[in-house]
Amino acid sequence: MTETLSLAAYSAAILAGSLFGGALPLIWQRERSDSLLSFSAGVMLGAAFFHMLPEAVEMGGHDVVPWVVVGFLFLFLLERFLLGHVCPEPGPSARLVANPPPPALRFREHAAHDHAHEATGCDVHTLGIAAFVGLSLHTLVDGFALGAASTEAALGLLVFVAILAHKVPSSVALASILRAEGYSRPQTLLMNASFALMVPAGAAIFLLLDRVVATKGFTAIALAASAGSFLQLSLSDILPDLHRRGGDRWKISLALVAGLAAMWALRSLGHAHG
Repeated sequence: MTETLSLAAYSAAILAGSLFGGALPLIWQRERSDSLLSFSAGVMLGAAFFHMLPEAVEMGGHDVVPWVVVGFLFLFLLERFLLGHVCPEPGPSARLVANPPPPALRFREHAAHDHAHEATGCDVHTLGIAAFVGLSLHTLVDGFALGAASTEAALGLLVFVAILAHKVPSSVALASILRAEGYSRPQTLLMNASFALMVPAGAAIFLLLDRVVATKGFTAIALAASAGSFLQLSLSDILPDLHRRGGDRWKISLALVAGLAAMWALRSLGHAHG
């Protein structure tokens, strides 16, 4: 099998695995699930600390570590300046905060406020877009690594298995975030498919740039920056929001640990990226 055919077969299998992972929260999740969001945060933290950062340092040395901050700031500024949205001036009901009504009335007003957001498009789900961007950037790097490894049949197969094993939990994480942010099932599936298609896109970029740039150094920098974006999503967005919402502390904490444990269990496969 030629290198191009191998890449096509690997990409198709990874796309199928990603769609499968992304479909799982659509089956289980009838409404916002804080446990799945906490699991998603654990997956991102584990991917950053157990896979991406060690591989980036191994490939590019400690000089690539500052790129973690670059990735963190990139997604932070993207959310604050490009994905941000200022809602219209609040109406009379919003000004009742100074004199809060009884709990039952507050509940009804909160539901009406959420419905108004849906009707006006005020809520643009910035966390969902940021998660899609951050995970897609990482998947682009995975495709880059797959393209590099596919020059050798045995190594290409190993890297393919590693990427496929990581894409299923990553797809679960992305779909969980998108559903929690109010995206419909068709939108979630479409964005998950687009996220998975970054693998062949990354492989194509490698084939184009292989003879032009130092691909190993570029991959190390991209991994470090992607790790920074994962840290921003989990530590600045998902976990603080879960903390503010309260909920079942044990359930949410165990889901976070489960996400970390899943990434820890895959660390030996993750080493194949390098």
